[in-house]
Amino acid sequence: MEPILSKEEIADLLVAIKSGDITTDSVDSAPHQAPRFLHAKEVDLCQVYQHRATSDGESRIPNFDIIIDMFARNFGTSLTNTLQRSFMVERTEITTNTFQQSLLDLNNQGAVGIFSTDPLKYGCLFHFDISMAFALLEIMLGSSVDSDSITPNRTLTPIEISILKSTMMGITKDLKKAFNPITELNPSLTKIENNFRLVNIVEADTEVLVASFNVSVSGESAGQMRFIIPYLTVEPFREAFKQMVTVTQAAYGWTNSFAREAAEMKCSVIARSGLLEMTIRNILQLKPGDILDLGYDPDRPLHIVVEDQPKFFAIPGERNGRKAFHITKRYNSSRLGDMHGND
Repeated sequence: MEPILSKEEIADLLVAIKSGDITTDSVDSAPHQAPRFLHAKEVDLCQVYQHRATSDGESRIPNFDIIIDMFARNFGTSLTNTLQRSFMVERTEITTNTFQQSLLDLNNQGAVGIFSTDPLKYGCLFHFDISMAFALLEIMLGSSVDSDSITPNRTLTPIEISILKSTMMGITKDLKKAFNPITELNPSLTKIENNFRLVNIVEADTEVLVASFNVSVSGESAGQMRFIIPYLTVEPFREAFKQMVTVTQAAYGWTNSFAREAAEMKCSVIARSGLLEMTIRNILQLKPGDILDLGYDPDRPLHIVVEDQPKFFAIPGERNGRKAFHITKRYNSSRLGDMHGND
């Protein structure tokens, strides 16, 4: 019986075919000279996987970056409100890797929060690097805004881990809010670890999505954060992620609708030959028979005013027995002086 390829092996094979590393063209030859095997070159699927791990993290799940960016904005706002400092969280990249390699990349420094993602499977991880962890600790312990942050070259103590717990727990509501367009998520913090050998949510060779963030405080870099979630956790929602494009297109459709409806709105258009400035006293003294001099020069064009805003120049005239005007050119706002005095 022929061996059956695993899901990961099939994905790697499709990537190799798409990139041209494996050809699908048949070999034309005479029947008596038909080769036993097609001509093909050797492909290292491990190298194919490593290339995929560093290049197409965002493409594995369509629009996954939108959810991650929403989380980054929400988490930055939450840190700002909670710690009374101006925080900014910016996503830098999304890659794929194996779970084991993603942990090794953390260099066993900082703090890792292990989260459940009920009702999803396997959970996820959030990592604060050592710089971010100590920056948060200094702020939470009341350091001055002007003080220089110093990052000790050591692991975090159990007391420091306990202090960071409140910030880690705050991640849950921002993660829940970010995933609302996809599914109703109820994340919770399981524990925080500074020994990454004790962190295990999936098998070592399981594929994970890794989102990296830069975190800054008052414009100064405070460190980096990473979000690690197994691909199999979000893969069942591929269609929901795809439909987020429809939401974007709907928003674009509303923009067109508003623009179309606005073009059909009615507004007042006035052909103005003069503009006067009078005091309230003079206006109150007006009586029948008074004559007001507009200083209007019949040889000068009229101003066409749309909703109190000058838009065109025009020449007055008559058409079909009615007063009319002929538009000559658009109004230039730099000629505002023409609106006063002799209009």
